[in-house]
Amino acid sequence: MKINVCSIGEAMIEISNIKNSLYNQSFAGDTLNFCNYLDKKKLNAFFLSAIGKSEINQSLLDFVKSKKISTKYIKQINQFEIGLYLIKNKDNGEKQFFYWRDESAAKHYFNNIDFVNLYKELKNFDYIYFSGITLSIIHISKLNNFIKLLKLLKRKKIKIVFDFNIRPSRWNKKNLNIFFDSVLKFVDICFLSGEDMNYWKNKNDIKSYEQIVRKYKLKHSIFRKNAKFTYVFLNKTRYVFKNKLLKRVVDTSGAGDGFNAAYLSNFIVNNDPVLALKAGSSLGSKIVMKKGAIVDVK
Repeated sequence: MKINVCSIGEAMIEISNIKNSLYNQSFAGDTLNFCNYLDKKKLNAFFLSAIGKSEINQSLLDFVKSKKISTKYIKQINQFEIGLYLIKNKDNGEKQFFYWRDESAAKHYFNNIDFVNLYKELKNFDYIYFSGITLSIIHISKLNNFIKLLKLLKRKKIKIVFDFNIRPSRWNKKNLNIFFDSVLKFVDICFLSGEDMNYWKNKNDIKSYEQIVRKYKLKHSIFRKNAKFTYVFLNKTRYVFKNKLLKRVVDTSGAGDGFNAAYLSNFIVNNDPVLALKAGSSLGSKIVMKKGAIVDVK
């Protein structure tokens, strides 16, 4: 029987800069990207979000279905549209995001539901995945309700997977700390990048990360320190993986999400962090060679 994974977040229209003033339109969003790159031979992927009802929203549903992701938990809301973001890449492939999402259907949905009621829809999943970007569209007044949902899921022994994925423009430091301090105690597996660490703690050395692991009692955490080194802390044992550096990178959008998906897909089956790290690194290295967050990596 396949493992069931539900990813919670926001899907958006993606406008990516192909060359000069030439742009391509697709769909993406970190938690949707994660769903896309899950190994569908081993896992059933579900995406929980909200979109509008116009033609472009129907195109998104068709896109998600084409990626073998269940749309059962995607709500459609009148009078709201999906958000939009634009990617500009530097010469080294690093991305810069520009967002138009403050009135999106997903933001409206996540700020007008009782999260506890979502438990009825999520209680039969094996893994629940969300990110710092998911949290950033939830108003702080809804935090306690979201925490109640996490408590209920933990009682059912459902694994909670969290990617920090911090977008500085979406946070102030005070709210970020309040959210993270509240959420991390319920997390079973977490992913954190050196870029995230720098914004959150103004440093990204391994000793500082080990302090975070101890403070929040993280039993299984993955730290993508930089392009060269990735670390895993699992049940107080540290593993390190040296990534093969690429001479040329086209676009880093979606690479971290793909890494997470490949790591989790592999770890669920093999229970081996080293094999999972290899799988994550391999998929990430393919994604960065193409434009856009969701690309064909076959």
